[in-house]
Amino acid sequence: MFIAMTYIELLRMLAEKASKNYTDYLQSKIDALLNAEDTLLPEKTLQYKDESELYEKRFSTVLATVKNEQGLDEDVSEEDLNGFL
Repeated sequence: MFIAMTYIELLRMLAEKASKNYTDYLQSKIDALLNAEDTLLPEKTLQYKDESELYEKRFSTVLATVKNEQGLDEDVSEEDLNGFL
């Protein structure tokens, strides 16, 4: 089901997701220090780091799209929305 969204709404949503993920990443680093015997935490920390980089790339791509082609208040096409999320 397609839900209409403007570019500014998409940017805000990506920023919120990136913020939550980065908080989880930092908490995972703390947990890895507190629970050194847990061998899965370093992998989990790396997954959060990778996801943070992905959110940054998506955010930058949307920002570039807005600067080059679209206005902030224009609706994001369904195809673009699926690609960015």
